[in-house]
Amino acid sequence: MYTIVPYHKKCGKRKIPPHVLAFYSLSYLLLRERLGESPAVPVFLRSSRAIGGNSDQLNTTNMWVDESDVTGATTGIYFELRNAFRQNYTNQFFWGELRVGPAMWDRGTNRSLMDSDMLEVLHSLLNGGTSSVSWTNLYTCINQCNSVIKYAPSVEMSDETRSYCLGNAYFVRAYVYYWIARVWGDAPVILTPTESTGREIYPSRSPRAEVYAQVAQDIESALTHITSNAKGCYYATVDNINMLKADFALWMYAAQKGGDSYLTMAGEALDAVTRTPLLGKFADVFDVKNKANKEIAFALHVDATNEVHSASYIQRFIWGSTQVKASYRNVEGGVPVSSNQWFCYADEFIGELKRNKEQNNDQRSDVTYMERTGVSDMYEKIGWPNKFTGDWSSGTLLYDDDLILYRYAQYYMFRAELYYYRKQYKEALGELNVVAQRAYGKADFYTSATQQDVLEALAAENRWEFAEEGNLWFTYIRLGYIDTYCPLKYWPNTGVEGGVGGSTNPNIYLFPISTSAINKNSNLRQTEGWS
Repeated sequence: MYTIVPYHKKCGKRKIPPHVLAFYSLSYLLLRERLGESPAVPVFLRSSRAIGGNSDQLNTTNMWVDESDVTGATTGIYFELRNAFRQNYTNQFFWGELRVGPAMWDRGTNRSLMDSDMLEVLHSLLNGGTSSVSWTNLYTCINQCNSVIKYAPSVEMSDETRSYCLGNAYFVRAYVYYWIARVWGDAPVILTPTESTGREIYPSRSPRAEVYAQVAQDIESALTHITSNAKGCYYATVDNINMLKADFALWMYAAQKGGDSYLTMAGEALDAVTRTPLLGKFADVFDVKNKANKEIAFALHVDATNEVHSASYIQRFIWGSTQVKASYRNVEGGVPVSSNQWFCYADEFIGELKRNKEQNNDQRSDVTYMERTGVSDMYEKIGWPNKFTGDWSSGTLLYDDDLILYRYAQYYMFRAELYYYRKQYKEALGELNVVAQRAYGKADFYTSATQQDVLEALAAENRWEFAEEGNLWFTYIRLGYIDTYCPLKYWPNTGVEGGVGGSTNPNIYLFPISTSAINKNSNLRQTEGWS
């Protein structure tokens, strides 16, 4: 008997034998115990046959026998990565955009709904009990990568298949550690799969420099194994690995003050990425019937018909059905409805989008934000973030949007940012105008090549192009723009000048780690400045 794990149509479904599933289940519990994020592994599992003659060690003898064990585990890496990014409070939106703050995001449902955890992230008033500070699901994904990296070399298979498995494992491990380093800074660097129940293995946090060094090493390892774009955007390709490399290098140069060698690295990485033309229509990028289109460099596939839903933060943008007239629910020209809207763009940002549409015919405005009047008996207008609204063509909303992690518009913006740091402002405008031309239908939209004007254009275009996609927080930190966009006026009660909202916290740009993890793992220490 086999259990079917859904993945996506292009690959079909992977059959995973029961002994493999049992191993993964126990390894998952051991990992959670290792990180201090869950209760200890139950005694009955500790004494089960999955534990070898040594009661503290998993028996892997029958786990990694043939090629299908390794390819199935490689598919499982993306299952775990998708799972890490589709949780309600731990996902790329909470970690990578919501903290941009009240100039961009506000309460949903006519400014009436947002729970305390959401507000803590929005206002950078985090603590160890905030739901978004857990890193468990990211480490679960890393554990899956570690298993493939450990066992793929010793299993009989073709060199091509082995390189595919190892390349994907190194790529995703680099990608996940890159998120961890930016969100939490110092963090455990775990490079072997969790196969022991011994409590002496509980990790401490490595300095962030070591986490970043591991990211760099894994990126290069991935590139030794992946040599083409043949597998497409749902797997590791030369393009998306180099997109990650460029992203990493720009971050290390600008946010970590790593020096000019990182600009060289970014340039080399971007030169290795295919210079792919953007789609003509911005809406086509996000159309659920146009998934894996040529503008997508890296995405996590979602297939709601097979119960693999995106949901995650996306569902928090959708209005509740009781607030919309029945005749307008999930119909063309109406309103996508599901449960309750917890987030909507702030009035200031909505105003920017409307002005862009009116003054410059920006085709992104209606794709990014949609508003209807006359569709509710409760409110004069109904508005919502509009990029990811699932598939409601049947009258029932299915959260069927892929989770887009890199697209080629970022390639052009990365190049513009690289030229900006090099003080080549005219060249920066040339790359920036590729994105602007699609938006406004006008060549050379930006012409002023002063340092400040290029910075303002970079900040604005990143905001208008990538809203809702979960990366703007890091972009603004790189550009040194976050405190410009989120000045003290948004937090009038703090009374002090400093980073984000006037805080004097030296680690205000990081998240604290979970108090629960600290309580269960005495080797972990809270980040300075957080409680």
